[in-house]
Amino acid sequence: MFTALNAWTFAPETSLDEQLAVTASTGFAAIELVLSDDGPLRPDTPLHECTALAQKAADRGVRIAGLATVDFWQINYASPDEADRRRAVELTLSMLDRAAALGAGAILVVPAVVGMAADVRIRVGYADALQRVFDALSSLRHEAEARSVTIAIENVWNRFLLSPVEAADLIDRVNSPFVGFYLDVGNVLAFGYPEDWITTLGGRIARVHMKDYDLSRPGMAGFCPLGEGSVDWAAVVGALRSVGYTGPLTYEGAGEPADICRRLNNILAGRPVVAGRDGP
Repeated sequence: MFTALNAWTFAPETSLDEQLAVTASTGFAAIELVLSDDGPLRPDTPLHECTALAQKAADRGVRIAGLATVDFWQINYASPDEADRRRAVELTLSMLDRAAALGAGAILVVPAVVGMAADVRIRVGYADALQRVFDALSSLRHEAEARSVTIAIENVWNRFLLSPVEAADLIDRVNSPFVGFYLDVGNVLAFGYPEDWITTLGGRIARVHMKDYDLSRPGMAGFCPLGEGSVDWAAVVGALRSVGYTGPLTYEGAGEPADICRRLNNILAGRPVVAGRDGP
């Protein structure tokens, strides 16, 4: 396993060159880049520019761990609007192409939004969402396989895939080595236990987001710096090792990159994450 930084840690105006420079200089092994309509990396960024960016990263000794976007919160495979569902598939194809050119092995996908955390009314029926996601992934798996890039579906606060058993079953039914799970440790803790999800999902885990969450502060206020929340990091790392996970441990959130990297390295080494704290 190795440390990685998600590009959302940087200010939106930070150039790709600066993102790579800071990632390398602060000790991370990899970066997860972010695709957006108004950012430095876009859905229509020419593929040759992505290939050049991959070379720049390699020259700095930085891997590109994956590609993420916030756009799946607006358009996704389960949307009640057929046009939005088509756009979600098109966005996936665009990400797969750019991830392949970047040498990134996976893309992060939010497959459905049954409801946001604060929604009092449902956006799409759960059973309908599950079927639409299965149908979309069953088709897109072939595109992922052709590019050797994994579609990694993430657990987020979207009121969908609330059990690791259900998530494992969906991935097994799609039945592709290039459709897997993106486990967000902090997101899980609000309704489950990350070490249990890891054990259940096993080899289906394609990527891991490292976030901490304080159960004494429910809601968005619960997200906190690594080592200052309720995550049992020794159990998480032990579970990841037990299932043979060797990929990136990617921090997603605010913070100072050098401090984040130190905390991630402490987690990997089994040391107290922050001075004076022996655990959750």
